[in-house]
Amino acid sequence: MRKGLTIVGKPVPKVDGPELATGSAVYGYDVKIPNMLHAKILGSPHAHAMIKKIDVSTAESLPGVKKVITFKDVPKVSFNPGFYMVDPKDKFIMNEKVRFVGEPVAVVAAVDEDTAEEALGLIEVEYEVLPAVFDPEEAMKPGGPKIHEAERNLVAHITNEWGDIEAGFKKADYIFENRYTTSRQAHAPIEPHACLATYELGKLTIWSNTQVPFQLRHTLSETLGIPQNRIRVITTYIGGGFGGKHEIIFEPICAILSMKTGKPVKLRLTREEVFYATTTRHPCIVELKTGIKMDGSIAARHVRVILNTGAYASHGPAVAGAMSTREVGLYRSPNFKFEADVVYTNSPIAAAFRGYGNPQQTFAVESQLDDIAEKLAIDPVELRLKNVIQATDIYLWTRSKMKSYGLKECITKAAKTIDWEQKAKDRGRDEIKKRGVGIACLMHNTGAAPFLKEVSSAIVKVNQDGSVQLVSGLVDIGQGISTTAVQIVAEELGVPFKDVVITRPDTEFVPLDRGTYASGTLYIGGEAARRAAADAKQQILTRAAKTMKVKISDLDIKDGYISVKRGLKVKKSVGEVVGEEQIIGRETFAPSENAPTFGAQTVEVEVDTENGEVRILKLVYAHDLGKAINPAIVEGQIEGGAVMGLGYTLTEDFVLDGEGRSINKNFTDYKILHATDIPEIKPIIVESKEPTGPFSAKGVGEPSLVPTAGAIANAIYRATGARVQDLPLTSQKVFMAIKKTHYNKPDGEDIQEALGKDETDIS
Repeated sequence: MRKGLTIVGKPVPKVDGPELATGSAVYGYDVKIPNMLHAKILGSPHAHAMIKKIDVSTAESLPGVKKVITFKDVPKVSFNPGFYMVDPKDKFIMNEKVRFVGEPVAVVAAVDEDTAEEALGLIEVEYEVLPAVFDPEEAMKPGGPKIHEAERNLVAHITNEWGDIEAGFKKADYIFENRYTTSRQAHAPIEPHACLATYELGKLTIWSNTQVPFQLRHTLSETLGIPQNRIRVITTYIGGGFGGKHEIIFEPICAILSMKTGKPVKLRLTREEVFYATTTRHPCIVELKTGIKMDGSIAARHVRVILNTGAYASHGPAVAGAMSTREVGLYRSPNFKFEADVVYTNSPIAAAFRGYGNPQQTFAVESQLDDIAEKLAIDPVELRLKNVIQATDIYLWTRSKMKSYGLKECITKAAKTIDWEQKAKDRGRDEIKKRGVGIACLMHNTGAAPFLKEVSSAIVKVNQDGSVQLVSGLVDIGQGISTTAVQIVAEELGVPFKDVVITRPDTEFVPLDRGTYASGTLYIGGEAARRAAADAKQQILTRAAKTMKVKISDLDIKDGYISVKRGLKVKKSVGEVVGEEQIIGRETFAPSENAPTFGAQTVEVEVDTENGEVRILKLVYAHDLGKAINPAIVEGQIEGGAVMGLGYTLTEDFVLDGEGRSINKNFTDYKILHATDIPEIKPIIVESKEPTGPFSAKGVGEPSLVPTAGAIANAIYRATGARVQDLPLTSQKVFMAIKKTHYNKPDGEDIQEALGKDETDIS
């Protein structure tokens, strides 16, 4: 890393702050075009059915209705709505077989939303209802409902192993076997999904709040048969993504309606539709068998995961693959086996979600690790420090040695900040309200290379007056990449931060970019921007060397001026050197490596043993991110992720009834946390200097939510002695676990009897 950084590492204001603060930012929900039509979707009322007959004639005759489409009106081209380069491609734009409640059956385009909504009620559909299955273990049983052609509804079986697992267990002094289950979390972005399409003279233009504009362009081309150079995707401002706006589901429908009506068509999802018709986090079953030696070292570990991917594969196999190398690789084990079954069910599609499988698995691994610590009478912090991978170890994701490592520093700083040494001793087991501290660690990837070919491109244009434009497809979903990328370019070029602007993503004018996902946007897209700036800088210095009659190596650029490093006190502005031309730096960057990020989270909780209520008093998260390009943005990402982790841990569970219908598809019944629920959060930045990242940076977007469930479950356990192995950790579940632990009451016993009072709702 270059010494004497002036812009990188500083908490400069966000470049899009004025637009966001004044309300002038145009979001997907806001986009309007004259004479546009409005679309509404008729979703299936059944979780599994064949459409035998559909009559749209009455709906089409309604004044104001311009077109109604069904599966008969769309191309029969299969695709993967998550990653166009990943199999299986098992979804169609619309299909005669529906596989979850809410899957599109018909779509109306009308002059306004009210007319379109009215028309939905006039569509007559005759279904052949098929047996449905919602539990992945039931779905895998022979002879059960067949959702796709896959045998036993198995999308993929993912494995990873080394050593001799059976021999390892024989050498162990203790064997721990536990089963953990996790919930179906909804993305719950504040801004619902929206898109607008217009098709004119053979060219399709889409405005969308997508995280992946170039992937969207590819999928539209693949499904609609339109060349990519005739498709333009404009990414609007995005009011929250978290992975949910990575999925490509509704844009092809909007495009087809525009193609058939000859008018612009806009589709805005309602809040309820966002819940049941988009995507969720994968509910998981994680079974752990761990062999431990007397000294606390791991002798063997067997991990078995069942991943409920819902009605379509989407990211399922990729999520399982990621799980096979991350948290399970955080702790040293000479003998190891990982197995994951990715299973279809008649549930909403489970897809990309911040953390990408890591929160589910980390909850299990970190919970069991504390049980091991209790059995062996070893402090949980000490046990982790003993077993975590070391700086010289192999990073399982890439099968190569790590180049940066700050894990132990994260653990020790998180423990010290929560006052672990003192508070771990005072477990408060004699009071009604008991306090405890918990810890959990994590390892996460930065991007998806080398498993996926990831490419980001950038152009840096230096204008005649010395001002600079970064032309890039980087998508800002609130994580601040627009600001950090500008910081990187300004630092590399040696110009003031205020002199650099960045374009908004528009596939017509910006070069190819991978999109925003997997905590790799800064690491990959930021490095492309840095290299493009370096290219432009070299051109500027080459031109300056000729006019100033010195060697290139004798020149440098600082604060927008080119000067001789030693000797002559001569300097020229960048604008003077550029003159009447324009300098353009370019880079297309495809990483061959992937930098691991590490973190440790400690929490202090207070548990009311009379009703199971859990109150988080303080949360500390220490994160190894290589280098903080903008510390203020980093702290915001850490805090935001931690809040999402708190919701995932304590309250969030998107519930389906016995027919596959969602029963809490709104913000009244789906419990996200309020501002008043948020505890003190203390972010700690650990810099380990990653040599492959831009100015030594690596990822930060996802990790802070990953260890939260494990840390809180462990804190509850240390406070009460009660272990809950099923997310979310609601007060009812915590109370039942306390009752079982202290009073030896069976799990199924009525809660009213245990409470000794009339109240039935203690959640």
